[in-house]
Amino acid sequence: MSEQSVEFVEGVYGAFARGDVPTVLGAFADDIEWYEAEGMPYGGLHRGGDAVVQNVFGPIAEDVEGFAVTPEELIGSGGTVAAVVRYTGTGKATGKTLDVPAVHVWDIRDGKATRFRQFIDTVKFAQVVSAAVPTAG
Repeated sequence: MSEQSVEFVEGVYGAFARGDVPTVLGAFADDIEWYEAEGMPYGGLHRGGDAVVQNVFGPIAEDVEGFAVTPEELIGSGGTVAAVVRYTGTGKATGKTLDVPAVHVWDIRDGKATRFRQFIDTVKFAQVVSAAVPTAG
C-alpha cells in the first residue's frame, strides 16, 4: 500500500506543478482536513477542497510570483506519505526570493487524500511573504 500511496502523492505534486488544480482537487476526499502550519499567513485547519482553494491556493498565488512546490523525497508507510519538499518563488510584496524546505504529511484512504499536514519554518517564510495583517483603528 505504501508504494501506491507514494505514487498517488507524486501524482498530486505533478498535477500541481502543471497548474492542474482540478486534478489536485479530485485527489482530495470531500472532507479533507488540510492543516497549514500555525504562524503561516494561511495557517490553521481548512476543511474541504473549496476551503483549501479559497484560503491557501488562491492567497499564495496572489502573494508569491512563480510559486512552486518541488518534492525532494517521499517516504511511505501504509496509507501515510511524508514528503520533503522545497517551496520556491518570489514574494510579490517584498521582492525577496522564496527558497524554503518544508515537510508535508499526507494520509491516503480509499484512493483519496483525507488529511494533509504542513511543517515549515514560518519565520523564514514570513520574511519573504509578508501577510496583510489587519490593524486596529
